[in-house]
Amino acid sequence: MALFTSALAFSAKAQEAAPSFAGKTITLVVGFGAGGGYDLYARLLARYLGHHIPGSPNVIVQNMEGAGGVRAANHVYSIAPKDGTVIAAVNQGAAMFQLLGGKGAQYDPARFNWLGSMAYSNNTVYVWNTSRAKTIDDATKFETSMAGSGIISDANIYPAILNALVGTKFKIINGYTGTNESNLALERGEVEGRGGGAYSSLVSTRPEWLRDRKISILTQVGFEKEPDLPNVPLLIDLVKNEEDRQIANLVTLPVAIGYNYWLAPEVPAERMKILREAFAATMKDPALMAEAKKQSFDIRPKTGEQLEQMVRDASMIPKPILQRAATILGW
Repeated sequence: MALFTSALAFSAKAQEAAPSFAGKTITLVVGFGAGGGYDLYARLLARYLGHHIPGSPNVIVQNMEGAGGVRAANHVYSIAPKDGTVIAAVNQGAAMFQLLGGKGAQYDPARFNWLGSMAYSNNTVYVWNTSRAKTIDDATKFETSMAGSGIISDANIYPAILNALVGTKFKIINGYTGTNESNLALERGEVEGRGGGAYSSLVSTRPEWLRDRKISILTQVGFEKEPDLPNVPLLIDLVKNEEDRQIANLVTLPVAIGYNYWLAPEVPAERMKILREAFAATMKDPALMAEAKKQSFDIRPKTGEQLEQMVRDASMIPKPILQRAATILGW
């Protein structure tokens, strides 16, 4: 009886010592405006993540636009609380931006506490149906205005890379805070196109664009073609030589990282363990899966460990190639 009582007491103390998020609010800091892919996936995650965390905390989304996600990344890394209550939901290219020496990046992705990613989808470069450019070959002949969201944004990265490696004549018009505002600019005729829109986001938020052929998708960025886009060329297939191919591969890597989430390096290991387990459970939550299917959201999760390995591999690319890529992107 004494041993049994002692065991119960030890178990109770262990439970008391286990981190709890009861009464707390967890904030997902999205690096773009409302309505885009990063925002919509984060809001989907926010509706279910708290159910799988001890203490069932409230989970909210905070939009923090600026510099294509750099502002939000810097905030989570350096300024926000380090107790596990603030999670970054920023640009999938944030790690590449810092790796290439991007100005303003006050974070080290090698030290991120990666939580995982919900999904990945090939990014697209597309133009409105009134544009003279109907194919990627056309874009090498006609200057085409493209909505830009900051130098770290895919909306800026892909047109710049295509201009340098493929010879397109995209003209980037900066000042748009994210996907939703950029897409509205297309509809208003302020710009002709946009680079960086995830195909899954187009399917879920602008299905009529695809159905009614309001846009032409010039190229897709990924390591394999989307099943729905068999005739749209991949960026990696448009380049002509090995060095250009390595740059194209580097630029494509963030697509594999996808809609990712991470916390500051100072977050205690025991809290990260709880949050990673909760994230994994959320990705299997039947209610989340049902809502994702209803909204045409793909769920293709990756673990935090997988994301760590991707960043580690990227750091092995030869420096001269990294430097050339950085020059092309203006980083």
